[in-house]
Amino acid sequence: MIYSPGNAAKQWILADIEKRFSDQPIRILDLACGTAWIWEKFISAHPNVRITGIDTDAAAITRGKEMYKEFPRIELTAGDAQTTTDSRPPTPEFDIVVALSAIEHVVDREAFLKTVWDALKPGGKAYLNYDVGHFRSRNIKERLMVPISQLLAIVGIERFYMKRVDDSLFKGMAEKLGFRLVQVRKHNLPALKGFMKSASLEAVEAWYGLEERLGELYTPEELDRIMLSSTVILEKP
Repeated sequence: MIYSPGNAAKQWILADIEKRFSDQPIRILDLACGTAWIWEKFISAHPNVRITGIDTDAAAITRGKEMYKEFPRIELTAGDAQTTTDSRPPTPEFDIVVALSAIEHVVDREAFLKTVWDALKPGGKAYLNYDVGHFRSRNIKERLMVPISQLLAIVGIERFYMKRVDDSLFKGMAEKLGFRLVQVRKHNLPALKGFMKSASLEAVEAWYGLEERLGELYTPEELDRIMLSSTVILEKP
């Protein structure tokens, strides 16, 4: 099933979760979930899935709660996964943790990874996704916002924060905490991501099939030059 028709990274993550866990009962924690709109089709298709979402944007959480008022299997909470202890699950109770298009906006990545570690059951997996589009954009305002956002974060204004994620450094940080690296994938060819926004289902499936095949033929390092999004899959031993 196509769960995300306009974003190959999100679609790949949801399809991989579906493939790895099939229809077994699982609990998923979505950090930086926004309204959690991405889960609408997924949770309907998988009655054994329960989802908890956390985001710093209280207004987005309110909209999400309204969206899912008929879905008791999804619970949304306002909180900051990198700093606020009461937003962290008290015990390791989740089979999966995801963060979609999020890590490039996280100021304290080590604290964020610690939250992921604390939330996962032993053997649980994390799908941590981040983008580079902000940093390759031809839009001058967007490019200028990158250093400005980092200066704002120094004085405590973190909602605009953007800093490129170095794959090697991020993987090393995760492994230092005890995670096992499962896989790295690259997604979202920029020309196709823009072109396919209003495409037919058949066209979207062809796009996703092409990216899947490229992921088999080339290394993540090679694909980093032409793709906008990365997903690091980690496992808690």
